Amino acid sequence: MDAMYRHERHIYDLTRKYYLLGRDRLIAELDPPRGGTVLEIGCGTGRNLLAVRRRYPEARLYGLDISEAMLITARAHSLGQDITYARADAVDFDPQALFGEASFDRIFISYALSMIPSWQGVLASAAGMLAPGGELH
Repeated sequence: MDAMYRHERHIYDLTRKYYLLGRDRLIAELDPPRGGTVLEIGCGTGRNLLAVRRRYPEARLYGLDISEAMLITARAHSLGQDITYARADAVDFDPQALFGEASFDRIFISYALSMIPSWQGVLASAAGMLAPGGELH
């Protein structure tokens, strides 16, 4: 994934806004509890987490991606925004070790499942990381 996104990460958001529809509606419907935890799996450039930060300023935000190249961009875009990013395989990661959180109030995945061969494993893993009353979007 790093080879794929090494250069594309610089124009990714600009080129995707015309066909990655529904992301802003998804974010509007997250509605995490005040001070709740939100994890984006396949966070890419951090675009979505920045939108979550604007809409839910008291949420604790985390982003996971397998591409270090995309995470470099996400971290640069998110300076001063208190968003924690980590590199890992979405199918098999330890949220406590990466983020200091065992579970999340909201987990969302926006257009990343099509890039993950074992997408069913991602969904199963994410469902197992939901806090009581948590939601997978």
